[in-house]
Amino acid sequence: MKTKFLPFLLLAVLLQVSVFSFADEMTTARQIRLKNKTKVEHRSIPVTPDAFIENSLLSIDLFSTVPTVTVTIKDAETEEVVYTSTDLNVDKVYIDLAGEEKGKYTLEIQLPKEAFIGDFELD
Repeated sequence: MKTKFLPFLLLAVLLQVSVFSFADEMTTARQIRLKNKTKVEHRSIPVTPDAFIENSLLSIDLFSTVPTVTVTIKDAETEEVVYTSTDLNVDKVYIDLAGEEKGKYTLEIQLPKEAFIGDFELD
């Protein structure tokens, strides 16, 4: 009986620790609310990308591979462009903003037929 209980107890403890460590990693990520800048003229359901900022890492999930995406980041107060990039055939974009100052920024995502905008803050 003891030989069956010990591996089960060890497995239960390891699973519990891994769940807590995974949940701890996601606590600092904040979602950036994106709004559609373009007028939607078709009848299909628009898909808005997800954008998250975690410390200085900005991650954008486009949900499907797009032929081109242009990401522009501007200082919200001065409108100065601090980052711009055009990527081809991607579904996720990761941007490290470690060299930028703390403050408010505006994220612009330009897809082939739609554009999205959202504000975020670097701490």
